[in-house]
Amino acid sequence: MAVNDYAKSIVYGGMDGIVTTFAVVAGSVGGNLGVAPIIVLGFSNLLADGFSMAVGDYLSSTTEEHVDKRKAVKNAAATFISFNFFGLIPLLSYLLFNIFSAFQDNTFTIACVLVSFALALLGLVKAHITNRNKGKELLRTLIVGLTAALFAYYVGQLLGNMADAWL
Repeated sequence: MAVNDYAKSIVYGGMDGIVTTFAVVAGSVGGNLGVAPIIVLGFSNLLADGFSMAVGDYLSSTTEEHVDKRKAVKNAAATFISFNFFGLIPLLSYLLFNIFSAFQDNTFTIACVLVSFALALLGLVKAHITNRNKGKELLRTLIVGLTAALFAYYVGQLLGNMADAWL
């Protein structure tokens, strides 16, 4: 089994894991929800969306008649593992919130740094697997991931303000 055989599933799962989990975190921060909801919503998203992504990978892999079902299962497993590995990173600063005092004052900032690191790492993994330019893939992955996070933050902030006005 070569890692290259699962490049699409690894990159797709990892990118979606980082982006969707961090979107939950950023939207929650923008909406001023607090640490407990971020952890609950973040882990709910991580596990449910990771499972959903894996099932989607399996089902899309088996749409063709001649597909090896074992390969489809391995693709789904690669997606799930990658989604959860990379998707856990946006939640780390919130998990360490009560352990390190620096995390209490800078939780979201630390999450942003960790997410940037994870996106860069995923860009490098993609470049390595596909033999593409490392700098280009790193930059592309960072821009896409951070743009999605910024969007989620401002949507969360807008909805949080609207909810405050309604309540």
